[in-house]
Amino acid sequence: MNDSTNPAAANGGEAKVVAQRVRDHLKAAGSAAADAIRENVSSAKEAAQSRARGASDWARSRFTDIQGRVERRPQTTALLALGIGAAAGFLLGALMRGGRER
Repeated sequence: MNDSTNPAAANGGEAKVVAQRVRDHLKAAGSAAADAIRENVSSAKEAAQSRARGASDWARSRFTDIQGRVERRPQTTALLALGIGAAAGFLLGALMRGGRER
């Protein structure tokens, strides 16, 4: 039988053409999605690196500032450290005593 005169064969041929178009469309959509994801990953990586550099620069700056203060006023810094240590010791002692009383 000739396929061109058979309506069922014609419909099957159309279905194959439609299926091929759908496959091509899905491949194109998948490729576009993959490209978009790559762009987003690249953008996120650059943003993270930029923020990390900023944080590192900020930390270095703060360390330099603190070091300068310590060098300018060593006695004040020592007394401040002693006060912070005493306060931390007092708080830890209070927490330890409070835990035993329960």
